Amino acid sequence: MKNLYISGITGRIGTLLANKVIEDDYFQLIGGISNKDNAHIGKDIGLLLSRDNIGAYIDSEYPDNPLIDIIVDFSSPESTLNLLDKYQAKKLPVLIGTTGFNNSQLATIKKISQELPILFAPNTSAGIAIIKKILSDLGNLFPAESTINISETHHTKKKDSPSGTAIAIKEVIARSFSDAEINTQSYRKGDNPGEHTISFNLDNEIIEITHKALDRSLFVNGALLGARWLSTQPPGLYSMVDIYSS
Repeated sequence: MKNLYISGITGRIGTLLANKVIEDDYFQLIGGISNKDNAHIGKDIGLLLSRDNIGAYIDSEYPDNPLIDIIVDFSSPESTLNLLDKYQAKKLPVLIGTTGFNNSQLATIKKISQELPILFAPNTSAGIAIIKKILSDLGNLFPAESTINISETHHTKKKDSPSGTAIAIKEVIARSFSDAEINTQSYRKGDNPGEHTISFNLDNEIIEITHKALDRSLFVNGALLGARWLSTQPPGLYSMVDIYSS
């Protein structure tokens, strides 16, 4: 088994992921990290999950633990960069599910990926990976000057807008439709785990592609799938599309 460490373990996805890893037959949960003021710092992860103690604890700083084999990160941009700086020399694989990076931070991630394998996955669902693959193949089917709208809806506590997924989708479209007008609209409603619609506005007709996340467990399942795949890859910057293309 490979030892997995979760950055952002007390967050929504981090907690769901921890529960899933405990039941996994490929990974063993070796620890996690949260904000320094979190009430669970120093306590067994089992307490966070309302389980029996598992012998792994929640840290306030990234540990010097030689037993860590891979890190899955659902934290914040600043925390992610601290993580990469800490473990760059050890060349540990890192799956980044965090969103909200600026261009400078993205450039840093790209540079560090020359030294260690990074799976950059602002959305770990299989459906979004499939949509991005479809969009990359559509460039020859629509007029180059098409008008394309991206609409994304998430829960009211989501900090970044537009979402990391919407930004990634826009980048794929821009590569396939060099002269297209691409517009993005963001909405925050209730506890919506994520909804994205891409609309192609043609003469007297509209073609839409929609992805709806019905439950956050799909992001956890995708993260575990991605982590398994990443654990065998050489240094480089990867996306979820690479998993389904290999």
